[in-house]
Amino acid sequence: MRRGHLLLAALLFTGASLVSCRGRLTAVSRTGIELGTYLKITIVTTRKQEKEANVMIEKSFQRIEQLDQTFDYRKDGGELSRFNSGELFLRKNSEELFDLIKLSLDIATATDGFFDPTILPVVQIWGFDTDNPRLPSKHEIDRTLEQVGYRRVIVFEDRIDKPRPVKLDLSGIAKGRIVDLVRDDLRGDGFYDFLIDAGGDIYVSGKNVHRHRWRIAIQDPVDKLNFRGVVEKTDTAIVTSGDYEHFFIEDGIRYSHLFNPKTGYPNSDLKSVTVLLHDTAFADAIATAVFAMGSKRGYEFLIDNSVEGYLIYTDEDGSIATRSTPDFWN
Repeated sequence: MRRGHLLLAALLFTGASLVSCRGRLTAVSRTGIELGTYLKITIVTTRKQEKEANVMIEKSFQRIEQLDQTFDYRKDGGELSRFNSGELFLRKNSEELFDLIKLSLDIATATDGFFDPTILPVVQIWGFDTDNPRLPSKHEIDRTLEQVGYRRVIVFEDRIDKPRPVKLDLSGIAKGRIVDLVRDDLRGDGFYDFLIDAGGDIYVSGKNVHRHRWRIAIQDPVDKLNFRGVVEKTDTAIVTSGDYEHFFIEDGIRYSHLFNPKTGYPNSDLKSVTVLLHDTAFADAIATAVFAMGSKRGYEFLIDNSVEGYLIYTDEDGSIATRSTPDFWN
């Protein structure tokens, strides 16, 4: 489920086990490659619970692999892959996938289709799910858009129906939902101070090893060696969508992997969007939608829906400009 948004970096120490200056707490951490990106889970706990924390992190990585198999359309034999090949998905086959598709369609409605889980045919015609993306013709794009439209997916109590040509790509929300499910597992097992970073889809809970709120740096999309600012948060999802990880250049024009579902083109003036919300799945999808909307309409959407966000975009004169909602940095 790569979305290419390795856009946020956690400002915390690295290593397998870090001890606070007080000597009473330890930060147990593991980093790996999952969901097509890097994944890091850090749990702050007592030394007595260090073993239990390591076990929980291992269980979390296993859970993530299982969810990835279900949510990723690229996984042969996975539930979403099978649904894309057919017309019917039964709720009993996977409650988690059923709920995620329903949530995706609800958000599609709330964003007037700027987030659309049926975008997969467009992604495929551009080749962004391969190693060789390309610029399709306008005729190809127009023809492909006939297969896109979230209203063509119908949710019933026990099943979901769709026409066979309609195919779902949940990359714009699945990683966030996986982070939320792992978050709930950690809390259910008695851990409340932790950080989950799935390639830039971040959730922070409680406090860090020094008993402060977690500090998250927002990467500069133009100069990736620098960052634009730092937010200090707890019990918050911090998610960024950006155009600078997956792109290609043809005839001097830069094309990214983030499409406007209404046009089939990546034609936003935004460079990155960072969203703060209580759930990572919502933040994931809203960031994707706002990016497609562009800086003006996207900012209005954030304000109208009381969502805190930070936009980095190309101004009319070609310069890089920024805009944040009133309480984003608070």
